[in-house]
Amino acid sequence: MGTEVLLTNYNFSVQIELSGLGGDEGLALGARGAFSEVSGLEITLEPVTFREGGYNRGARQLVGKTTNPPLVLKRGLSLDPAFWTWVQHCLNGTFPLPYVAGTVRVYQASGAGAPAGVWRFENGIVNKVKAADLNAAAGREVPLEELHIVHEGLSREPQ
Repeated sequence: MGTEVLLTNYNFSVQIELSGLGGDEGLALGARGAFSEVSGLEITLEPVTFREGGYNRGARQLVGKTTNPPLVLKRGLSLDPAFWTWVQHCLNGTFPLPYVAGTVRVYQASGAGAPAGVWRFENGIVNKVKAADLNAAAGREVPLEELHIVHEGLSREPQ
């Protein structure tokens, strides 16, 4: 079953790429999964208040550190063994951790055409996996209820 078939039911594709930071040896390039819901595409800039002498209109506002919540991918699946190898490396907790870069592509409901939006995350590792209840009548798919990826940065790619 190709990724194109998966995306007819799941509008978000996640592709995992090697980061080159170590720990990702043995992982194949381009591991893929497809999901029906993605949350955590958020960047928060912490404001820093700075009082400047001689500036009497109030305190200056500067940009402080950036925080990124975990990406939460819900109701998805991946039949790609490289994707599951990466998840297993993260769960084993061996050093160095298998940091990866990744791409989240948002497709239109029809699954046709170019992605409507593309986000990239850097230095991500899995910190939670929740499998869905298995049902023999539901087919041969092995679904993921939730996959949480903590990362060190998120950016939106221009179209």
